[in-house]
Amino acid sequence: MKLINKTIRTFFILLILYAIIVFIIIVHVIPFTSLLLAISLTTIIALLISIFYSYSIIKPVEKLNEQIGKIAEGDLSEFKYSTNSEFSHIFNNLDTISKKLTKYEAKLSKQKEGFYAIIESIKEAIWIQDEKGLIRNYNTSFANLVQQDDIKNQYFWNVIRNKEIYDIVDRNFKKPDSRTEEIESDSKHFLFSTSYSNFSKETVFILYEITEFRQLETIKKDFALNVSHELRTPLTSIKGYLETFEDELDGKYKNYVEVIKRNTDRLIHIVNDLLTLSRLEHDKTLEKENIVITDFLDNILKIFSHRLHAKDLELKIEHNTQKTLMQADRFKLEQVFINLIDNAVKYTDEGGIIISIDDDETNLIFKILDSGNGIAEEHLTRLFERFYVVDKSRSRRMGGTGLGLSIVKHIVNLHNGTVEVESEIGKGTTFIITLPYE
Repeated sequence: MKLINKTIRTFFILLILYAIIVFIIIVHVIPFTSLLLAISLTTIIALLISIFYSYSIIKPVEKLNEQIGKIAEGDLSEFKYSTNSEFSHIFNNLDTISKKLTKYEAKLSKQKEGFYAIIESIKEAIWIQDEKGLIRNYNTSFANLVQQDDIKNQYFWNVIRNKEIYDIVDRNFKKPDSRTEEIESDSKHFLFSTSYSNFSKETVFILYEITEFRQLETIKKDFALNVSHELRTPLTSIKGYLETFEDELDGKYKNYVEVIKRNTDRLIHIVNDLLTLSRLEHDKTLEKENIVITDFLDNILKIFSHRLHAKDLELKIEHNTQKTLMQADRFKLEQVFINLIDNAVKYTDEGGIIISIDDDETNLIFKILDSGNGIAEEHLTRLFERFYVVDKSRSRRMGGTGLGLSIVKHIVNLHNGTVEVESEIGKGTTFIITLPYE
């Protein structure tokens, strides 16, 4: 505003000068030569005034442009300017901005150093990749993994040589996503985590080595399998000897033998379930065949007909789908339904059991509903864990091992399906099995 006012004042001064000259000409009627001389002097004076004021304007503008250029180039040093300049307030604002930018830059630099220190201290391989496939940042573990040093701003396809890792990175490059998956490479097991940011359009890759955990799992599974094999023979032998002299005993001694025999049976059931679970974990092959759904369920229900009649329970099958066939491993799937129906019969004292068959676009959906006592909500998330039992005393009394539902989940997972449970105290329990079409 000051600059505009100054320009207007200069313009009016020139107009007044010319007005004075014209007035002198009219009033005094000076000669022509004197007129030319007056005009020339006035013009020279006006030009000098204009040059002076132009210089007073252009010089600060050039200085201002110079300082802005320095900021653009990252030079945030303190500005030097005249406090009497018409642009002093602009210079002052720029200097304030420059000082704030200096503080922000220092703060950002400190945060970056902290970030680099953190990823460098992590032993897992970490790298950050942009949407063009360029590796922007990485730690030493990743450099050791790819056996290269200077890999910043290189394309990942020029750096990563491992096929399993490359396939995941390439898939994420083509279709960015956040996921976690397990891979095996060179006899090592890795958990591969990818995290994509919609804001920065960058992906953070983290490679965790879990070889030791998998080896421990294998040792545990082998131990369970071997122990189960070793226990089954002596337990069967003990049961045989108990049955041999059971009839020769009477009174309290016979009761003692009955207790021993009952607990021996329970141990045999646990060993058999452990063997089943161990075999499922070691041998993940499925012998699939086309199965007629109604015939399959009818054959299983014949196993429970006597127990259902003894407890006066009704069992119904609701076929709500046009599908008549499914492809699955008959023997393994029979174990699933036998376990679930067995639990339903055990824990239902009145009412009945319903098996419904539905489907959606890609799956067959089986629901096994009972009218039993139900299961409290806090138990539902742990129901499929090994040896987890809701009511330990009742389960022990009924011969439960705590492994049946673990076997169910394992078999369903082998079929690429899911099993879920819904329950409410006093309103029964529903197990939902979802199996994909083949």
